[in-house]
Amino acid sequence: MRLSMKTAVIASTALLGLGAAAPAIAAQECAVKQSATAQYDCGQFGVLNISLEGSAENGVGSLYLSNDQHLFPVDIPADSTSTSLTLQRPDGSTVTFSGTSNPAIPANTKVTVGPLKAQVKAGDKLDSYIPAAGSPDVSARLSILGVNNTCKAVTKQTPGPFSF
Repeated sequence: MRLSMKTAVIASTALLGLGAAAPAIAAQECAVKQSATAQYDCGQFGVLNISLEGSAENGVGSLYLSNDQHLFPVDIPADSTSTSLTLQRPDGSTVTFSGTSNPAIPANTKVTVGPLKAQVKAGDKLDSYIPAAGSPDVSARLSILGVNNTCKAVTKQTPGPFSF
């Protein structure tokens, strides 16, 4: 009897240990970067193909956005942008990533901003947020060197949503 009780305690401890390790393993797996592209209608700047790179660690998602279609004619100093991007879960709820980080960007080169940060849940699947027709909602807000702009996603992400 004593041996079987001891065996049960050891087995329970092992199972609990594996259960506690699973979220840590999942968090490590989510740290893998995912890439996607989507089209955004950015008003005066036209419809742009935006490249997104995302990852998550310890419940915090990070996104980088880049575009090489619209180039700024002047240097953009590091950390001089303000950006937010809203992504949507399959149930319709949204998550907004935001940040003020960017590398120094020489004139007439690809514009990259990020990381944009937001709280994400394990298992989140996030895709482009496409506002309903006529809605005042926007998918992205960007401020670069005092130039403010909003964009609305017009396509879902390719090859598909980010999985966190």
